[in-house]
Amino acid sequence: MLKFEWKKVFSRPKSRIAILIMIAVLIVTSVLTINRVEYVDENGNHSTGISAARELRAAKNEWAGPLTGDVLQEVIAENDKINHSEEAQSNDIEKQDKAYAEKQGISGILSVISSAFSAYRDFDYFAADNVSSEEVTTLYDRRVSVLKDWLDSGQENYSQQEKDFLIGQYEDLDTPFYYEYTDGWSALLQNISTFILILALIIGFLTAGIFSDEFQTKADSIFFSTRYGRSRAVLSKAGAGFLITTVFYFVFVLLYTVIVLSVLGADGADCPIQLEMWRSVYNITFFEAYLFIAAGGYVGTLLASSLAMLVSARSRSTATATIVPFIVLCALPFLSRIITLPGFCSLFPDQLLEIYVDLKESALIEIGGKVMTTAMLILPVYTAVCVILQPVLYSVYRRTQIR
Repeated sequence: MLKFEWKKVFSRPKSRIAILIMIAVLIVTSVLTINRVEYVDENGNHSTGISAARELRAAKNEWAGPLTGDVLQEVIAENDKINHSEEAQSNDIEKQDKAYAEKQGISGILSVISSAFSAYRDFDYFAADNVSSEEVTTLYDRRVSVLKDWLDSGQENYSQQEKDFLIGQYEDLDTPFYYEYTDGWSALLQNISTFILILALIIGFLTAGIFSDEFQTKADSIFFSTRYGRSRAVLSKAGAGFLITTVFYFVFVLLYTVIVLSVLGADGADCPIQLEMWRSVYNITFFEAYLFIAAGGYVGTLLASSLAMLVSARSRSTATATIVPFIVLCALPFLSRIITLPGFCSLFPDQLLEIYVDLKESALIEIGGKVMTTAMLILPVYTAVCVILQPVLYSVYRRTQIR
């Protein structure tokens, strides 16, 4: 029965068109992501894509290793030497590009230094140019001290428990950071949320008609009058929806990941995300951040498709069910801009697909004296909701009355 329901979904021309659209989205998004990596050669020529990733990887990995005080001082000396070169001092754009080309190997380290020596909510791109070799050795201490100064300034209304949580997370971060080329992971993480959103809407479209098809084709009286019409047949429909959601999600996310990382490189998977997201309270690596984002996207996709199937079973309308994923994942973010309840809006299910944003700028929530980020809360909560929806879906459809 499960195989029959699977075949029935993909026998529809609209479903095949949806799959072709998703394949096109995969190709376009992969190309756009790959082109995020840019390299400037010694002649000042810009390039993107495969060759750029290869050259940039080689340049950055020359500096691969722990960012100790000695390494940071060496970077400051190298940066100062380049800044005082004839090319860097010139007003000619082409010569300036040549000077920038010499900095690409240390560009990620300079970004970290600039983040450490900028105000908490600001980023001064040129801050590293004004840091002395003595000051730069305090980089990791400054990360904590700048946070404490900002919390004491009163610019944000945090409770004492929330302040202690933020400071504790900052102090627990392992240092010194390990540095190497991470641009492949950075590009992947920056674009994957958009890709998952489109994928979730396509999957919602595929599953929306599973429970309403019998009513659309006027076959409901035959379906429910069969021996297993209100038991195994209903389970097969729920199973088909779950299987389609799971298989399509992981296949397309895996394809997108493999395409991007095979071109841009998977170096830096074990580097801390603070190399990219200096203020993040998550003490995790790029690979762990990827798993976190993918898990949130899967739960959000499963929730949207389950609600679509539930509406399909109740309304008997495929068209009505099709708009449910759009409402859950796209309309709610617009609603959050209208209503003045930012704390409440951060718990909407669309945030499951915005974990990348939470990694950068974590919203905190306090429950029973325990402080956590909203992503840490909504992921298990909506996972439980998805589990609960499955027996609800089965119960609603098996009790359907034939009209």
